[in-house]
Amino acid sequence: MSRVLVSIGAIQLLIMFVALVRAKVLSVLLGPAGFGVVSTIDQATQTAMQLAHLSLPFTALKFMSHRHSDGHEPFERTYASFFRVLLAVAVAAVLVLQGLLLWHPAVFGAELVAYRRYFALAFVGIPSLMLNVLLINTLAAAQRGAAGAVTNLVIGMVAAVSAIVGVELGGFGGLYLTSVIASMLTTAGIVWYLRRSLHVHVTAPGVRLRDELRESPEIVSFSLYVYIAVGAYLVAVLITRFYVFAALGPAGAGWLQALLSIALTVGAVMTPMSGLYLAPLLNRQMPVAAKLGLLLTLSAIFLRMGSVTFGGGLVMVPLIESEVVNNHHWLTHQEFADAFALGQITPGPVLITATFVGYRVAGTLGALVATISIFLPAFLMTIAAASSLKRFRSNEQVQSFLRGVAPAVVGLLVAAALSVGRAGIHTWVGFAIMLVAMLTLIRFRPNAFWVILGAGVARVLLSAVGW
Repeated sequence: MSRVLVSIGAIQLLIMFVALVRAKVLSVLLGPAGFGVVSTIDQATQTAMQLAHLSLPFTALKFMSHRHSDGHEPFERTYASFFRVLLAVAVAAVLVLQGLLLWHPAVFGAELVAYRRYFALAFVGIPSLMLNVLLINTLAAAQRGAAGAVTNLVIGMVAAVSAIVGVELGGFGGLYLTSVIASMLTTAGIVWYLRRSLHVHVTAPGVRLRDELRESPEIVSFSLYVYIAVGAYLVAVLITRFYVFAALGPAGAGWLQALLSIALTVGAVMTPMSGLYLAPLLNRQMPVAAKLGLLLTLSAIFLRMGSVTFGGGLVMVPLIESEVVNNHHWLTHQEFADAFALGQITPGPVLITATFVGYRVAGTLGALVATISIFLPAFLMTIAAASSLKRFRSNEQVQSFLRGVAPAVVGLLVAAALSVGRAGIHTWVGFAIMLVAMLTLIRFRPNAFWVILGAGVARVLLSAVGW
């Protein structure tokens, strides 16, 4: 599992790099004002696409993950049905959006009316954007998460190159014309690739999606929640962009996009790992009462740990392992080691491990509950203690307490290392990688992220040559 996760994470880093290169080159070629116009149009297109697809690509991922275990024919029929329905929905969305541009262009902002022909070109690419998400999810449902990540990388590279070439050839119009054409060709290429690799055809006899949806109402409900959450987020970002565009002009929107490109790109590793590998692998259905009980148990466990543990996230590792592996048997020792590795290689604190545990136990809602519960106590305590921080620093009793806690923290860290080591080191190669990583950190003190990423890449390369 960890090898696949590392592969997807490494590919996602490349995707992040491609996105940053595209943003940088376009900002140089178009200037802050032009880049602000492009980013606003792109955000409007992305928001329209997300709102129009009704969470069908995500729903399809859940259903295709189920059908893949039933055999090739049910999987192919489900794929073909979702493909055709999503294509119809996308075409209808484009027609509605083009009608709005023709008769009510002020809906997209009075300041942006002058750019409506570029909006019209960008909206033509919505069907390809929707279908590309479905096609990547099809690979994920077939347990080919790494292939899905590579496909996503190809889409990003084609989009970046076509946009840059389009700007050079014809400014705004050239950018969107070449981008739409390239996106359509990419979609056609991925459909061909799925036909060759998975032997699935978009023309295959379909299934009655209405009956499928009725059989699994919990998937429909969960997809609706995801749709509402993502839609609300995108609408909020779009409103912010329109406000900045109106208040500060195109240049202000360009600077906003520059900041968002960095902020959102850094946090873009976790989603592909979950969507392309963990969601299809761990997807399961549970009765509502059972899931509610699990959510309450998860919340109680992580709230308790977040409230009484001192010394940082690593100190909690043996405590979390004791609860989720030894007491509740939600994870095996190896799965817990993989969860710990996932928390290390993704941006943010190591306690992202709690997110993995929550997802493994109760899906995305469990991940959300576990994440909030593990961080909420420290967040509230920090707010409460902020006003008295100086007084605590000079309080001898508080200092004595912390001096007593420090040795215990060291002991817990050693216990965490031994616990993860037992589950994650099984060969001399693993021991050698551990030793090199430890010496590198002690001698050179680099950012731990690069050490972990390098170790993962090294293990993948050694496995490729048969070690």
